[in-house]
Amino acid sequence: MYGQNIRIGGPLTPMVKRIMIVNGAVFLVIKFAGLFVPGLPAAVIENFGLSHEGLAHFKIWQPFTYMFLHTEFFHVFMNLFGLWMFSGDLEQLWGGRRFLRYYLASGVGAGLCIAVMNFILYDRYGISPSTLGASGALYAVLLAYGLTWPNREVLFWFVLPVKMKYLLIFFGLVEFFGSLNMASGARGNISHIGHLGGILAGFILFTAEKRSAASAPRPGVQRGFFDELFRKRKLEKKKRDIERRTEAKKIIDTLLEKIAREGMSSLTAAEKKKLDWARRHYYPNGEDTMH
Repeated sequence: MYGQNIRIGGPLTPMVKRIMIVNGAVFLVIKFAGLFVPGLPAAVIENFGLSHEGLAHFKIWQPFTYMFLHTEFFHVFMNLFGLWMFSGDLEQLWGGRRFLRYYLASGVGAGLCIAVMNFILYDRYGISPSTLGASGALYAVLLAYGLTWPNREVLFWFVLPVKMKYLLIFFGLVEFFGSLNMASGARGNISHIGHLGGILAGFILFTAEKRSAASAPRPGVQRGFFDELFRKRKLEKKKRDIERRTEAKKIIDTLLEKIAREGMSSLTAAEKKKLDWARRHYYPNGEDTMH
């Protein structure tokens, strides 16, 4: 709710739509395939859900894959509904690529918090739950939305108008004490640590992005944390490519002079190998220019 204007849901932007489609498609495929292969859903959860036993067996992809798995309709519906409500405005503000990076990185960050809690539960109580769902990433989205528009009002449970800043405080406290309850060995179907981990990861990423944008070198140019990171990596790769090409040109010039003086047969096997390396690095991808 914006002032006196009520809007149900947010804009369905391209990246948000893709994320929703992927989550919904994975849910439907698992459900449909389970009708023909009854053991398949359990095998998918065991291998791609997030659990202490999975990580202990070096299934290091689990902190990423768990966020795309849902086994209950209400679970996937609420997560996708939350994405639809709050993600579109952020994508319009940030752009699709930055939003996707934030969503995935915060989901992985939440997964790492879950992994720590799972280790505690297994070590203290012998409990090894599997965690599924995009809730951690969704809570990071809620955090970013609330920090960007703290005074926007939403209808909590479609009834009570609440400003986002107060809703964030409420959710943060609920998930904090819920995580403490989990650490004491309490059982439940809600991963409070996943929600809290999403909030923490989202806060770290949001703050890093904001600081990077504030320290942009040119007026009017804003670079987020990930934009700056990838820009530096791209520049470093470009520098290495230029250095290799410079070295390759020196080799080519030297050996071509030798061929002009003494003929092709004068090259040793090592020099031919060096010339082949220089040719491949001076003309990358078979082109005679670099971009």
